[in-house]
Amino acid sequence: MKKPLSLWSVIRNYKFQSVFFKNFIMFLLLIQLPIVGLSIGIYKLYSKTVTEEISTVHLTSLSRVRDMVDMILRDVDAFSLRIASDQLLTDMLEKDMTYPPDYTSSVDMELLFRKLKLTEISRNFVHSVYLYSERNQLLVSSSTGLWPMYQFADHGWLETFNEKKTAYKEWPFPRKIKLYPTDEQGLQLLTLIRTAPLLYSSKTGGIIINIDTERFGRTINNVSNHYIDNIFILDASGTVLYNNNFNLINQPISAILPDANIVSSQPNEPTFIYNNQLKESVSFVNSQYNNWKFISVVPLRLYEEKASYIRHFLLISSLCSIVVSLLLALFLSWKMFRPIKQIMAVVTQPEDWQESSPGHKKVQLDEIKYITANVLSAYGEKQELQKELTDRLTLLNKAYAVALQSQINPHFMYNTLESLNWQALRLTGGENQVSEMIVSLSKLLRFSLEGEDNLVPLRAEIENCKHYIDIQMFRYPRKFEVEWQIDNQIDACKIPRLTLQPLLENAIYHGIKPQQGPGKISITGSLEGETVSLQVVDDGMGIDAEQVTKINKELKEKYNLVSQHIGIKNVNQRIKLIFGEQYGLHVASSQGEGTEISITLPAHTKIQSE
Repeated sequence: MKKPLSLWSVIRNYKFQSVFFKNFIMFLLLIQLPIVGLSIGIYKLYSKTVTEEISTVHLTSLSRVRDMVDMILRDVDAFSLRIASDQLLTDMLEKDMTYPPDYTSSVDMELLFRKLKLTEISRNFVHSVYLYSERNQLLVSSSTGLWPMYQFADHGWLETFNEKKTAYKEWPFPRKIKLYPTDEQGLQLLTLIRTAPLLYSSKTGGIIINIDTERFGRTINNVSNHYIDNIFILDASGTVLYNNNFNLINQPISAILPDANIVSSQPNEPTFIYNNQLKESVSFVNSQYNNWKFISVVPLRLYEEKASYIRHFLLISSLCSIVVSLLLALFLSWKMFRPIKQIMAVVTQPEDWQESSPGHKKVQLDEIKYITANVLSAYGEKQELQKELTDRLTLLNKAYAVALQSQINPHFMYNTLESLNWQALRLTGGENQVSEMIVSLSKLLRFSLEGEDNLVPLRAEIENCKHYIDIQMFRYPRKFEVEWQIDNQIDACKIPRLTLQPLLENAIYHGIKPQQGPGKISITGSLEGETVSLQVVDDGMGIDAEQVTKINKELKEKYNLVSQHIGIKNVNQRIKLIFGEQYGLHVASSQGEGTEISITLPAHTKIQSE
């Protein structure tokens, strides 16, 4: 008696194909996948909820900052517009004035100085305001009054003013000034410049408003909250105009936040980046007053701590569930393997089974399933092999048909291009027949190369042949005429692409062209029961009887790529491959009397009308 079949011997013999192993994997997945999916779902839901909450608070706070800055800019612009349209400033810019000024000019400058001083006092974020006369090289400062330019200390804005005064009416730029010669730290300013006078086309001066960046930042912080501690204000070019870190001012935002992709992002949609392994939320909104952008960067420290805690909890839960799943899968798999073990014993050790089961015993359902499964498996494999073989033969025949059809294209293109060459040599200047030949040729090539289906309606094939005949008539004027007699019943019948054109080409080049006089080609078609019958007849040179017999014999054989009459035999072989051996071509000809090529096709492939 052979050694009884054990579980471990089955696993050792069948390895991963073992039914026990498959059941074990199935139970493990059924138990583990829901747990893992639930854990991932909880984590994703938490992340989404926290992200949405942060985004909402983040954008709300940033929008308040944006609204406040817009309000400040409106106020500053309104002030600069009033000053730019002030008649006193216009007189200062447009009239000649010396330093020191006369009494009248002194009174006017004093009035301007008071207006500027009032603005500086009423707006605590304004450091100073300058009125600059380029014509007189004078400057009125809200801090120190009237000065000639060569004596005024702050010239940091003048170069930018000279560069942009003709291209822009107003623009901002950040800069740093020294309050006294030994000032190493300097004062960071955001300077807003407007050209003046407002009502004149020629701008001979400007209004320079210097905003103290530190005071401006305190104003911003008053309306933001603890969520936002890093705000960037950008101009239209992406240059930083304001940030609480003054070292970042006047730098491109792409160099500071290369991963944020602010340019391609949509406003009000936060982008998450990692800065030194710390996740940060980056949001931006557009100004509702000008082309500035407001960006805020919020570190997600608290969110990351909570997310890390949840990840650890889910990891421990997953490990525990894996252990439980392993034990449960082992138990269930063993329970299911016990009856299978008995069935395998019947197949692998039939003599032992007969000895232990004397007499006839009713066959259990499990054994019947096992035997039937094996028989059906063998039969199914055989059927699959037969189907695969049939499919491969079908694909081979189709590939063969496509290969045969592709041989026609270079052969015909050569003859057509030769015709175009002759016609181009004969015609010169203006409109000529060459252009018409090119149009016909393009339609021919499109029909030959662009189609995905090898079968086309007969009317499409005829239309293609007419383009070909047009080209040949240009090549051989008054050499031949063509007559069509096609029954309307077969217009929609399917025909292999490029069936008639090679036959017309043979009729022209081998029948009509060699003879002295003109010739005639007739194409007829009719429906004969379930068969479509087509004839291509020419009254050309004809073929001797021995050659006709040889050609018809070769048409019944396999296609030989080396032999002559490649067009006729190509068409014949494609018809046989697609429709069957009973269809194809037949040649009838007499020397000196012409040639007739007959085509037979099935008529049951008619295209359904739309």
